[in-house]
Amino acid sequence: MRITKADWLRHDADKKKATAIFSLDFHPDGTRLATAGMDNKIRLWNTAAIVEQTTKEPRLLSTLTAHNGAVMCARFSHGSGRYLASGADDMIVLVWERDESATEEGMAGNLEALGSADDAPTEIWRPVRRLTGHESDVCDVAWAPGNRYLASCGLDNTVLVWDGRTFDRVARLTAHTQFVKGLAFDPAGRFLATQSDDKTLRIWRTSDWQLQSTVERPFQESIFSTYFRRPSWAPDGAYVAAANAANGRVPVAALIARASWAADLSLVGHHAAVEAVRFCPRAFRPQPDEEPTSVCAVGAQDRSVTVWLTSQPVPLVAAPNLFSANLLDLAWHVPANPPPGPDAIVAWLAACSHDGSVALLEFERCELGTPVSNEEQNAMLAKYGGGTGDEDGDQAMLPQPIAETVTQLRLEEQQQKREEKEQITLPVDDAVPSNQQPPADASALPAEAPPVQAMPTPVRTAGGRKRVAPMFVRPLGGIGNATPDRTPQAVASSAAGPRHAVEAPEWITAQVLGTRQSHGGTAECSAEGAPSVQWLGPQTLVHAQSISAARVHLSVPTIVARLACTPQKNTTAFSLIAYNDTSAAYASRLECSVSQKAQQASPTLSQETMTQLQNHCWTKYLARPIMALAGSSQLAAASLDDGSLHWFDAESGARLAPPLTAEAHTAHLSCRDSFCLLLDAVGQLSVWDTSVLVAIVDKVSIAPLLYSAELAAPETLPTTEDTPNDHSVSAPGPRHSPECALTAVEIGETGAPILSFSDGRVFVYHLGLRTWLRVGDTKSYRGSEFYVHAAAQSTSQLEQLQALAARKRQNDNTHDTMAPLLSATERSSVTLDHLEHQLAAADALGATEDVLRFADLLARRLAMSGNRLHVARWLADLLGPPLIEGTCCPPNSADGRSNAVAGWRPQLATEPKRLILRRVLPLLAANRHLQPLVTEYSDVLEALLTS
Repeated sequence: MRITKADWLRHDADKKKATAIFSLDFHPDGTRLATAGMDNKIRLWNTAAIVEQTTKEPRLLSTLTAHNGAVMCARFSHGSGRYLASGADDMIVLVWERDESATEEGMAGNLEALGSADDAPTEIWRPVRRLTGHESDVCDVAWAPGNRYLASCGLDNTVLVWDGRTFDRVARLTAHTQFVKGLAFDPAGRFLATQSDDKTLRIWRTSDWQLQSTVERPFQESIFSTYFRRPSWAPDGAYVAAANAANGRVPVAALIARASWAADLSLVGHHAAVEAVRFCPRAFRPQPDEEPTSVCAVGAQDRSVTVWLTSQPVPLVAAPNLFSANLLDLAWHVPANPPPGPDAIVAWLAACSHDGSVALLEFERCELGTPVSNEEQNAMLAKYGGGTGDEDGDQAMLPQPIAETVTQLRLEEQQQKREEKEQITLPVDDAVPSNQQPPADASALPAEAPPVQAMPTPVRTAGGRKRVAPMFVRPLGGIGNATPDRTPQAVASSAAGPRHAVEAPEWITAQVLGTRQSHGGTAECSAEGAPSVQWLGPQTLVHAQSISAARVHLSVPTIVARLACTPQKNTTAFSLIAYNDTSAAYASRLECSVSQKAQQASPTLSQETMTQLQNHCWTKYLARPIMALAGSSQLAAASLDDGSLHWFDAESGARLAPPLTAEAHTAHLSCRDSFCLLLDAVGQLSVWDTSVLVAIVDKVSIAPLLYSAELAAPETLPTTEDTPNDHSVSAPGPRHSPECALTAVEIGETGAPILSFSDGRVFVYHLGLRTWLRVGDTKSYRGSEFYVHAAAQSTSQLEQLQALAARKRQNDNTHDTMAPLLSATERSSVTLDHLEHQLAAADALGATEDVLRFADLLARRLAMSGNRLHVARWLADLLGPPLIEGTCCPPNSADGRSNAVAGWRPQLATEPKRLILRRVLPLLAANRHLQPLVTEYSDVLEALLTS
């Protein structure tokens, strides 16, 4: 065996420093080696120049530069290697094809542009397909036998399968719950193996793309983290090898048997996490009278490579310390017709590393044996339904046009989508036949599909500054995934007709005293133009002394004829309806009735169930008109125009307390379970627990939140004419109005109020600290790698956080033009601070799912930074006593929960800190310098949890 490392084979950033090489692959004919790196490029190298180490041959054949992010993987198609598929952290999969029509003039032009003969390409590869659909980094791609399919996976926890001929998407696999970091097709074409950070390897059938089996056992004990988890199938299809497995605390590569999917065999020999496994695509016969055997290469974070024959219990070759950083990928090539003789080279093995170098291992016939023929290889696969001989399947692919640029490719895709859209025929709704008129009642119409969301529109303010109107950003996961409907909800009165409908104000305009005030309520008008509602509710605020001196004035709802709400939408069969009528004996009537949703489902409900629902309906008569109405599964709340607040039991209608007297009119009213929230017209917010008649929050002003927006507004400096001649005074000019409005007022699980503003800020009132905490801000952390534009119109308490966390946006079209230009060190520091802020914000909101997600992201970031002091401080806080001084160690329960002690909080949200510690330790172990610290805490943690 001979090992070669060419110092000129590297990816670099402007030839200053070598960057990581994440993937590599041999062309099927062995003439090219493709490498994919952190410099956003794919490079094709001349294999002969690497092997012979001569300057006679051109070294670099081509450089592919269409990706906008680090290229994570590159794989040639089978057979003639017509295509090269690549995936990057720009969330795009590109399919490249060599341009055979490239002329010498074109090559000379490229040489002139590059300015160096060493970098001059000798062949041109162009992207012919741009596959979109992933929502985060693409980690791996794989071609099926005969190039029937192309599969890709990424950090969005999904696997996408594309047709290998038309490149249309044929399947989307979503069973994995964490990052999917590798995949491989069965050489017989029957299965696809995918491996994820959720510590599973899943086997999918290619016949119907259903899950065949889930393998968990070899990965459950692994405490290590790896860049990739790329499985590999044996050439005879009998085994699939998986990286990052563990036998106890020993890192191994697991061999999973076909059919039984049992991991009874392991390749043991590395003392750090196994990062890469790769079977040689051809079986070998060690001796003429012996059975063929498979050859598997294993690379680990101990920077070494071992090569195994599956027929032997010990490795054939061990090459230690090949690199100065973690090994990331492996690739095999077997020459088609190796020369005779024991010293003839029969296989090449290439390995790449995070240090930016590539090592080539050459194996002789005396070491591996003789490769089996194609006929014998197909016969080995025949028992699994493979071996059809269609190894050159890409020749049957449809001819693809060669796009001159990526921009042209995108334009072609847009044109194709427009043509497909024009051919779509909308189906006729079965509920409204085409030969019938639509129902008169608007509530009977089917729900209209949400409109297509437009891109943000830049506008200019009076001062000439450019602003972008906020737009909703879809959350990434967790609770609150539904897109909020910003269309005003109109409730038609069955008695007075649709002209008495009310449009609930979606925005509560808020202004500081001294500015112009406006009301947010509106009323519908009749066809003649006269107002359909003859009297409207208070046009001015109550003239109390406290209100006149208030710093904040909020718009209040307009009194209308009919007001309705559905308590805790989609979870109850009841709805609340308020009727206002000043001509009746009682000014208002509050009814609890069966909701429209339950009525529509009445054919599927039993008569007994409907009778029980009808028995729970109730009616209340009130002396004053109802301004605001809210409810939950336990509570119905009504605010009247005299400032009183009434509470009723949602099920029976029983009054829970005498009317409360508010200091001002109600601007917003909401309920959750037994909690009731009221925000009055002077910006005072209160929350009560009606089950025990206790105030959770008592008249807390939102003025600081509005004034913080005022302070954040840009200043207008005085002009030259306004500046004194002596220049002795330099005072800032007047500020622009922030035009800040409340977009959502909600109640958290513990009763804490949560407020969202139109400028993207989200606040929660901390019940322990008795102050407001800013848990979301679209203008902060713009230098973070996890920054995205958050939703200003969010209606869920967690959507602001989910919009800020999720994925990096590396597409230049989605970058914030106002984001600061930071160095790598500054950006890393901002990102770390951002993740710590998000973890603390999720804890303040009581959002356990977000706590776990941000803990994982923070652990990965700390593993990248390697700051041992920072990591030790965090781990000590998660572990708690007895490591924290001044605390005693309370008894633990079986799930890791413990009683609160002085100086230590045992939980984040509702999750015990020690269970979070158990979760993040394997992620921190990805850094070799932190592994002793991880091992120490792991031992102490297990001792505490089992004591």
